Amino acid sequence: MRSFWLSVCIVFASAWSLFGQINGTNPLVRFNTDLGVIDVVLLQDVAPLNVANFLTYVNSGAYDTSFFHRSITNFIIQGGGYILKNGSITAIPANAPVMNEFHVSNTRGTLAMAKVAGDPNSATNQWFFNESDANAGPPASLDTQNGGFTVFGKIINSTGLTTMDAIGAVKTFDLDGSSSSLFDNVPAVDYTAGTTIHNTNLINVIWIKVVPQIVAVTHPSATTVHIQGRGAANKMYNLQTSSSPAGSGFTTLTSVTADASGNISFNDANAGATKYYRLALP
Repeated sequence: MRSFWLSVCIVFASAWSLFGQINGTNPLVRFNTDLGVIDVVLLQDVAPLNVANFLTYVNSGAYDTSFFHRSITNFIIQGGGYILKNGSITAIPANAPVMNEFHVSNTRGTLAMAKVAGDPNSATNQWFFNESDANAGPPASLDTQNGGFTVFGKIINSTGLTTMDAIGAVKTFDLDGSSSSLFDNVPAVDYTAGTTIHNTNLINVIWIKVVPQIVAVTHPSATTVHIQGRGAANKMYNLQTSSSPAGSGFTTLTSVTADASGNISFNDANAGATKYYRLALP
């Protein structure tokens, strides 16, 4: 598996943050799609039930090889509900619905839960990215419709927004051919309407994973550096070090395993000269 990382922290640095949203308690996840990556900070501090619900699916691998099944130009791209298995569209098994936690506006680049019309507390496994600031108000009014749609994440960088826009720009097709509207707006490439759909035609979510972060580095003694981090519960990561912040200079110091709450802790007793640290998937 190709390693990836998102956070780098230098000795003596304080907790790393980005736009006041990545604060050590809010998890980071990466959507790896056919058209690029989307990095999202999950707003655990304002929508804890919905974040926990989403991470249950993420950590079980339920979203791996799923596809974006709905795309409305300048509105939303939606996924989390289906995979293409043996040539047939198959629903991802849903857990019990989660309570609505609307607090954050449905503006461009936010990630929100989809739900059943007329039932604010009906969200299960489907989610959508908001493509426009206009989604918050009329005519969509996602901030008021059906109790308000719970925003539980935000794209953190321009790369993610570019990927979202690229998916939103893909031509859509009606795969139903019936009165049902379930698959009326499926984004697909190199596809001819009315023919058999294949995975290579769909915009797939290859995987979604929790990205490990270093949230604090302290220096409890002359030769010891204490690293604290966050990841997915009970997952193993590589703690890497370098004398330079350049990405090519990092080597693995040791493997560390997050506890049942996702917390990572390690003492580097041979810190010596200034080092840079980062966490990566093995």
